[in-house]
Amino acid sequence: MTRRLFLFEARRLVRHPLVWGATVLVLALQTFLSWDQQPDLTMDPVNASGLAACLASAVLLVASLATSRDGRHGMPESLAGLPGRAEHRTCALLLATPLVAALAATVAVGGYLAIRLLSGPAGGRLDVWEPLTAVAAAVLAATLGVAVGRWTRWLIAGPLVVAVLGFFIYMNPANGQARWLLPVMQVHQPDWPDRPSLVHLVYVLAVAAVFGGIALLRHRVRPAPAVAVVVALAVAVPSGAIAASTRPPSRFPTNVELTVDHVDSRVRERYFGPDAYRCTERQGLTYCAFPGYEPWIPLWEQAVQPLVAVLPAALRARAPQVRQMSPTWSYADDSGVIRPPMSWGHPDQRRMLAEDVAFWATGLYDSATKHFNPSRRAAPCDVRGQARTVVALWLIGQVAIPEARRQLYVDDDRGRLSGLDWGPAEIGYAKLLLASPDAREKVQANWDTLVKPTTTIGQALPLLGLEREFNAPTGATPCL
Repeated sequence: MTRRLFLFEARRLVRHPLVWGATVLVLALQTFLSWDQQPDLTMDPVNASGLAACLASAVLLVASLATSRDGRHGMPESLAGLPGRAEHRTCALLLATPLVAALAATVAVGGYLAIRLLSGPAGGRLDVWEPLTAVAAAVLAATLGVAVGRWTRWLIAGPLVVAVLGFFIYMNPANGQARWLLPVMQVHQPDWPDRPSLVHLVYVLAVAAVFGGIALLRHRVRPAPAVAVVVALAVAVPSGAIAASTRPPSRFPTNVELTVDHVDSRVRERYFGPDAYRCTERQGLTYCAFPGYEPWIPLWEQAVQPLVAVLPAALRARAPQVRQMSPTWSYADDSGVIRPPMSWGHPDQRRMLAEDVAFWATGLYDSATKHFNPSRRAAPCDVRGQARTVVALWLIGQVAIPEARRQLYVDDDRGRLSGLDWGPAEIGYAKLLLASPDAREKVQANWDTLVKPTTTIGQALPLLGLEREFNAPTGATPCL
């Protein structure tokens, strides 16, 4: 009897539009949200598990409605004459709904990861337990939905449970370490310490078994489901406690200068140890990436090489390394000035590398460093009216349109604002220089004069073959 009911319920769920509609929605939405970012094996499974919670919500609703079906609209009287009991129907649903839920989650998460891997070179380190947790979350939603449908007869019960769980998951960043007690925990950064993903997977599966046993105990107390609940709780409680007790990334002390000693001890060796980088030389420039991120080096080269190629030969020969930085622990990074972050794909990230090269080559970074004062750190270094500012923006223009100083995208939680400030005149002259067919020869021939901090734009215009079109006064407190 249970076998036939299982096949019936499985066929019905496999054809259910809400399950597969949510699957397609999750797959399409997650792909859309990450379309402009390079695949990251560290972050993509975590991101997928977050949106997979939407699929789990649909599964919970379908499971609760299917389970409570035999208690609505006169169904108890109609089913009373059948040989199968309600307990058999619960068993069938406990077998069918997790199976279909796991299948749908596998399609959503597996499909998303496959699309990501096919969309470009992937960086990072894959934690295989993360995508499995997304599947386990759907299984948990299925057994929870059966328990809700069996213990309550209200149609609103399933949506209420979804709303409450959805609120807690949405508020995850504010839940402290208790967020690990939820089915999914999507708060993470690629340079944070490793997540307790395996322990969390065990916890989610154990909780799924708890709710499956609770659903069966609704009919009568029997040894098998009672023992199953006890055993599952014996696994869920310690595994949940271990996951929740995982130390979060170290918080930074205030009013002290941060050093490498303040980097979380669990990742200090990974990002600042002797084996932290894998380096390679390309066209005379050294590129260093964290292990797993080497496939992105050709992408960094596309943002750096066009600028290096137009520099004078002597300067090109001593260009600094392109060395990946860890944004969370960037205060401890003194390895160089060309610093790709731990995500890649946003146009601003190309601009950041271009700024690093241009400001290094023209000496603007050195001036900004001398100008920096912790007591007035909000005041930018004023480089208006200086010829080297036009040259720097022209260099940036090899890969990005010159524009005003603004906050640039590093990752979802961070931005970067240049410590230099320039105006519309410098941008205008840089665009004119980009349109000049012999700009490269003129810039290289007059490089030493153009990059002197005391050379004004007015003095540089004849050297660059440009006419005076913008008023470009030197700043009141110039950065020299």
